[in-house]
Amino acid sequence: MKTFSYVKTALVLVVASGLLTSCSDLGFLFSPKKNNAVDERGRGDGTGGGTPNPPVIKPASMVYLTSESMKVGFSMDYGGAITYLSPANSSTSIINNFDLGRQLQYAYYSYPLETYKPNGVSPHPAWAGMGWDPIQTGDVYGNGSRVIERRVEGNKLYFKTIPMQWAFNNVPCECTVETYVELKGNVLEMRNVLQMNRTDSYSLVSRGQDIAGGFLTSDFTRGKAYWGLAPFTNAPLTDIDLASPPFTNGTTNSIEMYLPENWTYIYNDKGVGLGMWVPSVTYFSTEMIGRPNVGDEFSGNTGRIGAHMNEVLDRNLRYESKFAYILGTVEQTRQYATEHKSEQIKPDFNFAKDRQHWNYFNEIVEAPFNGEWNIDLDNSLASLWSPDFVWDTRKDKKLYIQMAYDGSGDKMTIVGFRQNSSRLADYTHLETTLKLIPDGQYHTYELNAGDIPEWQGMIRKIIVSVPKENQKGKRLKIKAISTNKPS
Repeated sequence: MKTFSYVKTALVLVVASGLLTSCSDLGFLFSPKKNNAVDERGRGDGTGGGTPNPPVIKPASMVYLTSESMKVGFSMDYGGAITYLSPANSSTSIINNFDLGRQLQYAYYSYPLETYKPNGVSPHPAWAGMGWDPIQTGDVYGNGSRVIERRVEGNKLYFKTIPMQWAFNNVPCECTVETYVELKGNVLEMRNVLQMNRTDSYSLVSRGQDIAGGFLTSDFTRGKAYWGLAPFTNAPLTDIDLASPPFTNGTTNSIEMYLPENWTYIYNDKGVGLGMWVPSVTYFSTEMIGRPNVGDEFSGNTGRIGAHMNEVLDRNLRYESKFAYILGTVEQTRQYATEHKSEQIKPDFNFAKDRQHWNYFNEIVEAPFNGEWNIDLDNSLASLWSPDFVWDTRKDKKLYIQMAYDGSGDKMTIVGFRQNSSRLADYTHLETTLKLIPDGQYHTYELNAGDIPEWQGMIRKIIVSVPKENQKGKRLKIKAISTNKPS
């Protein structure tokens, strides 16, 4: 019963005369989760794809890594997904295996949606409209993703997977994912490399990706995180009750969070806790699905955590993501994140090699990305969206944009999302303008955000509104956007 998040097809943007107008909240960015109900015994009600379809774990298909702190099992019959995890002194796994949409695993998303029928295969009725969506474990019909290569060296594991399309019966993805794993004491460090090999035609527009996370047993009813806007200052943590959360997003029990320390934590009353650190992500979510403390690992009842990021998945893209699971205390999780804080995304983007996780509204750039943003201005509703990041304008006051423009206008709108709290939708929409030099030459523009009163604070995202041009052949080129002045 897969319940990962994904982003709506259409971002509700209104561009008039090249200026981006305000949006009230994040409802235009993230669609409600498909949280399929379970009954009080934890059984599926059919909306998630019918009866539960738990993986049949064959001992010969399992690869285990063990340290003095933890034991983790990867099922090679199911894409190498983590189907077992426990403290070293326990034989009780904390992983939920209700169906192949659970476990600890990745899920990727792209287009098409409603019209997508790979090889003429229609989706399961419960997942019509999910579209292109390969996941690590397998599909809703119980077909496992195929591991085509693997090797183990001590506490290091490598494997290569062809993931299944979740909503379709036995349809492998035109892609592969290489997974690199190393177990270091109570920390499981992982890296996934998605290699796209799509031959079909689809829109190169961003959707939300599930970088890491998954589903634990139903006794994981509480969470902890740093709910604040002064990261890495050892400020107090917030305790989260997943069973009766006071800060849901209004449509589900999912708790959507902006976490500038790049981690979250979930635990049970038996003293077992699991932290998750993802340096490229500040958007985390967690929730309790079904009834807490009811059922075993095959129950529909579950505690969930997730790390999410918006990306455009090009036809031949090589896309890497890094993360870690920490089995232990919340203090150990936070300490690990603090030791690796230099790896988080900050507004320091040089586009010489790739898009740096930036996205766009409307298909304004042809893939593959070729060294800079090179945008044809004869394109309506065009805008560039940064990834979520951590930018305190009280410390780094200036934003530099290195770009060339030869259009007929003289202004560009820059939009900012200033976070007011760690509730994802609790932000203030900001706008300011830059005066452009329309000579087609590269110039370094300065946005003195720290000197604008309403821009002072924690900025989570910026949007560059591309000027609309009525003349053919006019272009905007961007080489860098950074709080460090480009040389």
